[in-house]
Amino acid sequence: MTGAQRPGWRKWLQWLAGVSVFFVVYSFATRARQLPLVGEAAPDVTLPVAAGGPGDGPLEVRLSALEGRVVVLDFWASWCNACRRTSPILNDLQEEFEAEDVSFYAINVEPIDRQRVQAAHLSFGNDFPTLHDRAGTAQKRYAVRTLPTVVVVGRDGIVKWARSGVPGRSDLRNAISGALN
Repeated sequence: MTGAQRPGWRKWLQWLAGVSVFFVVYSFATRARQLPLVGEAAPDVTLPVAAGGPGDGPLEVRLSALEGRVVVLDFWASWCNACRRTSPILNDLQEEFEAEDVSFYAINVEPIDRQRVQAAHLSFGNDFPTLHDRAGTAQKRYAVRTLPTVVVVGRDGIVKWARSGVPGRSDLRNAISGALN
């Protein structure tokens, strides 16, 4: 091998190393965004309605009782700024799918009192009920590690879509539409 050929090999190896690092980082980043529950039965939980429920509505919601409907779950906390950015997206989609069999629920995952959950619910401007997962049961069963996390459960009770971070409006719309069909 001549001296002129070596720099070409070095550049090629540097390029290959860079591409390898990119794919490793990309795989970890995308794996963290999609939860492992997609394609599996949605874990059943029963949670109290802490805020935003209709006056004559239930005091608690059991997710398995919603089978036959598409259910959108938004896991959030009052201190989470990204969660605050998710609320308008969900409010808009709830209005868009109002005539469909779709239920939206926010799930607060903090061990705080109900009055603080209610205040945060109002501050976020949620147009749909907030359930309180004070003990973290739903958070654990849904493998939620990052907030916000949004989960779409199909009519059949199977998790169809789940992402952490602020969801893209069109991605979430497509997930809900797909779960309806």
